[in-house]
Parts: sequence; C-alpha cells; structure tokens
Amino acid sequence: MQSGITVSAELQDAFTRFNSDSSTFCLPVTITAETLTPLAPIPFQGSPSANAFFSALPQLSSVLQPKTPIYLLLRRPSNASTALIALTYIPSNAPVRAKTLFASTRSTLTRELGTEKFASTVFATDEDEVLGQDAWRERDGEGPNVISREDMMGEKERELEAVRRAEAEARSGTPGRDIGIGGTFGPSNGSGMRVSMPVDEGAKSALRDLQDGGLVQLETVDIRTEKIIVADTQSGVEANAVASHISSSSPRYSFYHYPGSDVVIFVYTCPTGSSIKERMLHASSRRNAIQVAEEEGLKIEKKIEASSPDEITGDRLQEEVAPSRDQGPTRGFARPRRPGR
Repeated sequence: MQSGITVSAELQDAFTRFNSDSSTFCLPVTITAETLTPLAPIPFQGSPSANAFFSALPQLSSVLQPKTPIYLLLRRPSNASTALIALTYIPSNAPVRAKTLFASTRSTLTRELGTEKFASTVFATDEDEVLGQDAWRERDGEGPNVISREDMMGEKERELEAVRRAEAEARSGTPGRDIGIGGTFGPSNGSGMRVSMPVDEGAKSALRDLQDGGLVQLETVDIRTEKIIVADTQSGVEANAVASHISSSSPRYSFYHYPGSDVVIFVYTCPTGSSIKERMLHASSRRNAIQVAEEEGLKIEKKIEASSPDEITGDRLQEEVAPSRDQGPTRGFARPRRPGR
C-alpha cells in the first residue's frame, strides 16, 4: 500500500545538494502537508572518513523524538567509497496512524529520489538501533572477534529483542495490507517467523457463526498448550463500544462484523504491559488466526493494529468501512488523502 505522499520540490533540491556535498552526514526528512520535506542537514564533525560515520552518530539524537517517526538519509564513507543509506525510524510507541503513514511512504521516498542512489535501506524502532555503533556493526556482519549486541544482553533483554523481531517478522502475511508498527502484511519471502498454532474447535465455531454486529475475540491464554481459544463473544456491538470489550492487559485477535455491512475487520491489540511470552506467541501467530478465520468463511478485508483498545474508536472503524469521499473510494489502513483529491 502506498500512502499517496509525494516528494516535494524542496526535498528534491535539498537531496541534490546532499548527494553532491561530501561534508554532509545526514539529511533528515519528515512528512508535512502530504509531502516529504527536508529538515536542516547535519554535517560531519571533521573530514569525512570511515571512522567519522561512527563519530557523527550521536548528532542524530538531536532529531530523534520518542514518539515521532522520521526518515534519515545518511552518508557513510568507507576506505573505498561512499554509500548513501535511507533509514526509516518509527518508534515503537509512536501513534499507530503515524507509524502506518511513515511505513507506507518509505518506498516512495527512495523511489522518487532514485533507488539506485541508495546502497541500502534500514528500518529501526529504537534509538539504539540508530545511534549505537554495535547495531551498525551488526548490520555489517559480525567478525569472529567482535562481540554482538545479543552477547551483551541479559536474558530479559534477549527476550524483548526476540519480541521485537517476532512482531516485525510476523507482518509478512496477507499481501498488500499495511498494518503499522513499522511493517506490513506483505508477501512472505520464506524467512519470516510463522507459528501454526492449533486452534480450539470452539474458536472455529465462534468465527463461523459471526453475525452482523458480532465481536469474536481469540487469545492464546493457555500458554502451556499454546492453543488459540475463544476469549469472548458478543452480539449487537455498536462500533463505538468495541474498545470496551477488548482486554487492555492481554493481547487479543478480535474479529468484528461491522453493523449493516458485509465487512469483517480484524483487530490485533497487544498491550505493552502484557507478558513477553504472550506478546511473542500472539505476534508470531496472528497470520495463522486470520487464515483460520478465512477457512471458516470470513472474508477479512480490513486490518487494524493497536497497542491499546482505546485506539479502536467508532470513528476509526467507520473510516475503514466507509472512507470519506475526499480520501478516495478505497483505503487500506489509515490511508491519508491523496494530493489533488
């Protein structure tokens, strides 16, 4: 899914200068008024060199905000040549709509500036993945005498890292559906993490019987058996009341048949306060949950992801089913209005 955002003339000019000026380390880019626009460039501290890249990384902290996505176009000199890198930074606790907007626009940024001009693209959700030298060395490929980040992690940190990766890898599911958190349900390349968890017959029955205005919630509450079961079923649920039925402490797969339509919306909620094991199981199994629902006769056309049920408002659900005219006839996830429409 593309967002409809385009590169501004101002950014084209700024990128031309950045591309030709070897003293510039970074060109930050943001989205303003439905266009990609440049921020003030960041120079190297001293002459550009392979070591200068690592020395310049701390300067990026001046443009990183805890809840604000941003693109960073970076120049990385080496002993042999210079490479340009397009880094997308989407903090894990950024608003879901901002996550989706930036995630669905990242390919537009490189394509309109010239994909051939970038040696690589990087996606990061944590400041340390941008500022940390170890993270960059890990991307380069660790040598036998180099200590990796995982080697320096404690057990809990490794589990959290596994959760982050599982949540990212689990998004390689249904083609073409952007679902935020820095990723998409996209074509599987065979390397993504999938868990085919057994589904209780009661869950299948509940999905099969989902009616207009119905809400079915599934969960992997029995971690010992790791089976997807029914958490709750409701009938006659108004759109503005859906959030009140979803747990704010445990992950849920929710299937909501929007009243008066044939649209079934899949809602994946994963509260930050849930346990690590719960988050891992749900993140890596949601594709399986959708597949089971489709096998039971549901056609899942809309997908939403949120860290809190409070984000699943009646207006948001309605937008997924009946987008405003000025936002185009069809939408994926939180799709912004296309320029000129």
